[in-house]
Parts: sequence; C-alpha cells; structure tokens
Amino acid sequence: MKQFSELTERGKVLRYRSVALQALESYPVRVKSMRFVSSGSKPVFRVDTDSGRYAVKFHNPLEHKLPQMMGELRFLSHISRVSGLDVETPLRNRSGKLVTVARTPMLPEPAHVAVCHWVSGRALADFISVPAYRNLGRCAAKLHRAARSFRPGKNFDILVNDRVFYWDKETILSLDDKKLLPKRRQDLFRKGAELVGREIECTWKNRRPIVIHNDLHPCNIKVHRGALSIFDFEDITWGFPEQDIGTAVYHIRFEKNYSRLLGGLRAGYEQVLPWPFRSPRRLELLAAARLLMFANYVINYNIKPSKYLRIFERKLGAILEAL
Repeated sequence: MKQFSELTERGKVLRYRSVALQALESYPVRVKSMRFVSSGSKPVFRVDTDSGRYAVKFHNPLEHKLPQMMGELRFLSHISRVSGLDVETPLRNRSGKLVTVARTPMLPEPAHVAVCHWVSGRALADFISVPAYRNLGRCAAKLHRAARSFRPGKNFDILVNDRVFYWDKETILSLDDKKLLPKRRQDLFRKGAELVGREIECTWKNRRPIVIHNDLHPCNIKVHRGALSIFDFEDITWGFPEQDIGTAVYHIRFEKNYSRLLGGLRAGYEQVLPWPFRSPRRLELLAAARLLMFANYVINYNIKPSKYLRIFERKLGAILEAL
C-alpha cells in the first residue's frame, strides 16, 4: 500500500472516504450515498442515509487539539437541545460516543470522526442583505442566550479568547522581515494590537465568559427558505458576545452598505437580548481583533502573505482612523 504522503490529493480523499465508510458502521444508519464536500481545515463528506443526511468530519490535529473537537461536539449537543436554532446536531455512535476512532493502515495515524446532521441551504455570503443580517442578529443572540446555561463539566478543554493572538504564536509584531513587514506596516500592526489588547482586557475584566462560536463568517451560515442555520463550530472559544459580534462585523465592515447591515444585525439581536456594546469604539476594535489574527495567521502558515498583508494594512488603517 502506498504511503499516505505519496498520494495525490484525490488519492487522499479516496482514503478518507474509505475510512469514513468504515467509521459509519458504528452508527445506527444505513448509507445510501456519499459525496466529498471539502478538505478545508479537515475532510468533510455529505452522506445520505435511510434516516437522513449527515456530515462526516475528521479531526485535523494540525489545526486543533483533539479536546477542542470534543468540546465542539459537547457544546453543539447542548445548543441543539436548548436554543431552538438549526445547527449541525451531533449523532452519537452505537456506544453513545460523540467521536468514533478509526484505526486503519490507510491513514498515518488513528482518525477521529464525528457525524452531524447536515445543514441545508446556500451560504449567507451569497445573500448579504439587511434582512439576512437582522436574522443573523436574532440567531447570534439565541446562541449567546443558550450558551449561558451550558455547563461543560470535566475535561472540557477549548481555546480561550482572552488576548489578541490567542490562536497561534505571535509573529507579526516581532518578525524581522523588511520585505513583508516594513517599519510603517509593522508599526501600524503594533498600534492596532496595543489598542485591541487593552479592549480585550477591558472586555474580560471581572466577568464570567461563555462559549462563543467565534467564527460567524457568512460562509459558516446557510440560508434555506429564508431561515438561517449556523455550522462549523470547530473554532469555539471561551469569550464574550461582543467578541462573537466583532468577528461577524469584521466580515461586513467594508461592505458599501455596512451601516445598514450593522443596523440590521443590531435590530435582530435586540429582539432577543440587549445589544452588548456601550460604544462603537469597542465594536470597531473587536472587529480589528479578527483582522490581526488573520494577518498573523497568513504569516505563520505562509498563505500569500505579500498579498494579504497589504490588504490587512489598508483595512486596519481605515478602522483605526475611524476611532
């Protein structure tokens, strides 16, 4: 058998498909068909069964530790029970577990597999509008309200969003690379990180955090017959509603009708919970927090940093100028 590292991308997908079918034998479903969806941060397959449609997802140890995956599924189980939201509810295997371990020579290490109900629809990214963001505001508030009653118990280990670079090592402020980070650009990122860091510290002061989605990107939300569904909870963290909203706002911050979209988001949120911001400044800086994390990420993972750092510099400058 060929080594996994020697396979083409298609060959790797076929290996994962075989392992997914093996793992599904542990679940109370009968597979009718399976389709590869994406590799993204982890391979995902859509499976049609005699009892419905599901997503089969693999844990990616390069992105997150295994406890993060376990935490995601436990939180999803709670949200699906108490929030009234349409989320990718996990399916337990026949042993009652949320994660199935598949040991096979087809992969270089044991595979950790989760099966969740498939979320139907098209990405919100295709329907950016004021009504859609009003709906998202309602959904975000329901998510935050449900998170208040979540009691994770023992061995719940997820990321903590209590600093600017909580996800991976800080590089952008300390890397000595005059081509990628000329002094003007690095000074701007330093200024932004200082302001954002103080705002995060203030947000966390003397408060008890909740679990937040932490990636309310319009590609992680689907629209189906006018209703919204939230999925991709793999980046959940301990944090606060303001941080969740800041992330959502970052992704529309530079839309031409941003002020109307933000108004819709706020109006929808306030139908369920009070708007958590006392000033626009905090919202701007918590949106900038997501920008800084992305900028740091593209350097650490060498994702076209020359291209993206120019974009992030321009956007951060606009945010800071608006304060």
